[in-house]
Amino acid sequence: MVPSSSGLRVASRTTLVLGLCAALVAAAAPAHAGPSGLQATGGWYTRDDNFFLGAGLRMGLGTITVIPNGEWIFLDRGTSYTLNLDGTLNVLPLGVGSGYVGAGVGLLTVNPESGSSTTDTAVNLIAGFGLNVIPLKPFAQFKYVMVSGEDQRVFAIGARF
Repeated sequence: MVPSSSGLRVASRTTLVLGLCAALVAAAAPAHAGPSGLQATGGWYTRDDNFFLGAGLRMGLGTITVIPNGEWIFLDRGTSYTLNLDGTLNVLPLGVGSGYVGAGVGLLTVNPESGSSTTDTAVNLIAGFGLNVIPLKPFAQFKYVMVSGEDQRVFAIGARF
């Protein structure tokens, strides 16, 4: 049986209306409901006075932002880097910015010029504040890294985009 032209018009209009509704729902979703973008960081590991640069991917999962990231730590002799999986939660949402806390796990690899390379598991505790009103959303954060008795304090600034 072949559908009538009026039946096709009703089906086309219904599909169009449903498509528009779906587009409006997707456009109205909050920013944290999907992938948020990237972040770039730079800062200072205070224990040994080392500078670092890092980058990560920001993904919204409900009210939590998941941030897989890496940091290259500049050492005088040797190389060091971290690979982390951090999560943050906004606890102070304001119009111009938001305060957040979080935690994560990571791997800290140190490869000195002389000696063997070591990789240790780390636990990260995070607190920070980010601005939301300008395109490159700057942030500042403090991270306490617990790793095999040599805990690190890390101060970082960065941008989310």
